[in-house]
Amino acid sequence: MTIPGLQVDFDSAVPVYRQIAEGVRRALLAGRLAPGAKLPPTRDLSRALGVNRNTVVSAYELLAGEGLVASRTGKGTFLVAPRSGETHAEADDEGTRWPRPLDDTPWFTGFSRAVEGAGAGQLASIYTVAISSEGISFAGTFPDSELMPLDTFRRAMDEVIGEGAAEVLGYGPTPGYPPLRQTIAAEMRDKGSPVSSAGVLVTNGAQQAMDLVFRTLLDRGDSVVLEQPTYTGALSSLQSLGTRIVGVPCDEQGIRPDLLAVALERHRPRLVYLQPTFQNPTTAVMGEHRRREILALAARHRCVLVEDDWAGDLGFGDPRPPTLHALDGGRRVIYLSTFSKKLMPGLRLGWVVAPPPVMRRLEALKQIQDFGTSPLMQAALHRFLQAGGLAEHLRAVLPVYRRRRDAMLASLERDFPRGVHWTRPDGGLFLWVTLPARMNSNDLFVAARQRGVLFSRGELFHSDGSGRETLRLTYGGVTPERIESGISILGELLRKHWPAGSADTSGRPAETVPIL
Repeated sequence: MTIPGLQVDFDSAVPVYRQIAEGVRRALLAGRLAPGAKLPPTRDLSRALGVNRNTVVSAYELLAGEGLVASRTGKGTFLVAPRSGETHAEADDEGTRWPRPLDDTPWFTGFSRAVEGAGAGQLASIYTVAISSEGISFAGTFPDSELMPLDTFRRAMDEVIGEGAAEVLGYGPTPGYPPLRQTIAAEMRDKGSPVSSAGVLVTNGAQQAMDLVFRTLLDRGDSVVLEQPTYTGALSSLQSLGTRIVGVPCDEQGIRPDLLAVALERHRPRLVYLQPTFQNPTTAVMGEHRRREILALAARHRCVLVEDDWAGDLGFGDPRPPTLHALDGGRRVIYLSTFSKKLMPGLRLGWVVAPPPVMRRLEALKQIQDFGTSPLMQAALHRFLQAGGLAEHLRAVLPVYRRRRDAMLASLERDFPRGVHWTRPDGGLFLWVTLPARMNSNDLFVAARQRGVLFSRGELFHSDGSGRETLRLTYGGVTPERIESGISILGELLRKHWPAGSADTSGRPAETVPIL
């Protein structure tokens, strides 16, 4: 099953998913497809065109964003009629008619490589799923909005506005609100890092901090080593820069030093990106001995380490090992962190700590990007921190997250079939699931979404497209009752298509069995 007139040119500079979307658009405008017509299932069209199924999914998502198709749960994807009177032109809100972006117009191929790669659209797609309010969502890494300290933070904001509205409602210093930088530096010194306020740059979340670091240190074609799997935001940022991504496999403590040594010797990367504590998505925590091994390797190969400590304060048990930055004294480690995951995502406040030569360039680049992060939000956060609000909040929410983790572990034990494995994290907001090799989490995602359950597909965290037998389940933002219901549905789908005891034990690779 295919689209009339649709052809794919694999040698074209135009991404294949855009070729598919444009082919559907042309067929609709030319009358070869009628409004209301059902498009081929993504699996069927990918087979007919000889492309990856995710490529077709991306094309349909692009069309949906333009309002040309609509999905109906359990029924499929259908074409939507162009607005009245429109054929080859499209009217904006003021009535001006613009030509549709067919492949003979400059807009279709006139975009930079940074926004044409798979990573740029992939992160937007992931985010759309993560913030979806449909059904039961185990996607995303957001704390529960019901647990946010809204009243306490509102009072802090009212106070700073009342005391100096002109200061906090105008432009502020690009590096950040000075009292907040001082507080961040003091807290890091308490954890062993030699940091002054001058070494702290406040950013719009850790994503901006990461992107600033990558853009400051990397050029197109440079090699970057990271964990395999790793955070999707890092992959998207690096892909947009055109870097050569080298994924190094992990074990229960994160990146393997023996394989990292090989990668450093073979690829001579400019930097290594790591999440030593509650690694996203595997939940691994790197022990102190392993951390020192990694630091020694970086020193030997004169390589910069970028430490993403997104969840260091979200542990349920014993204190975490010292950060790489603390162990290294900040000589070869650039440190990133955020308030989004441990407090409120809407703050959009993170920070980066770097040596002076790097910091000067980070500040210059941030000046170009946005002239600085909101002084109002920074001042309110500083007042909140000074009043002990974060410590009080963590004392309240960590037991809740622990109970939700326990509820998910109990549900997995009860409802998932034999042969499925998962991590048992001692902190963070999610856990990592590994299915039998012959199962595909992409197919499970589609089947589960039809039943009102969302999760994060494992291949999204892999730089090489592998990981289809893995998935991430977030418990932090879901009540125990909904956790039990959602895991029950996933378990039912797994048992239906992979009955207990049917694992292939021959040692031979098994053919992937579709969920649908």
